[in-house]
Amino acid sequence: MRRLRRSDRRARRGAVAVEFAVLLPFLCFLFVTAVDFARVFYLAITVQNCARNGAYYASNYPNNSYLYNDIYGYKNLDDAVGRDAGNLSPAPTYTVYYGSSPNGPFTQTTAPASGGYVQVTVDWTFRTITNYPGVPNNVALSRSCVMQMAPATPNFP
Repeated sequence: MRRLRRSDRRARRGAVAVEFAVLLPFLCFLFVTAVDFARVFYLAITVQNCARNGAYYASNYPNNSYLYNDIYGYKNLDDAVGRDAGNLSPAPTYTVYYGSSPNGPFTQTTAPASGGYVQVTVDWTFRTITNYPGVPNNVALSRSCVMQMAPATPNFP
């Protein structure tokens, strides 16, 4: 194998620096984009948890308020949905619909007298930190959760 002379090694070192300077903006773009996508997935899980909490709260009748206030700590539906939304700014919006089947249609806006299902849909818009062409600036996150309505139970003391 042939050994490089000292002057050849210096020339190689300069070429590596130029290659790195050319690739650095592209590597930074990939890193920031990867961080943005990771944030999207993390916040999508947060939005899903908000929908699950809201559906859990809405699936029980109002006379079960003893359980919520003393055990679960939810004051109302806004509190149930917002419990996991501490790192979402602005707060997510939600809709609640009721239906007679787990597959829908969910059209009623008031809880049925007995039985049925509840669907809570939480919507939130994610804003990216990158502002490059081809990378969307906003991503709409919408997650739904369907739960069966709990049977009516007597009031607790």
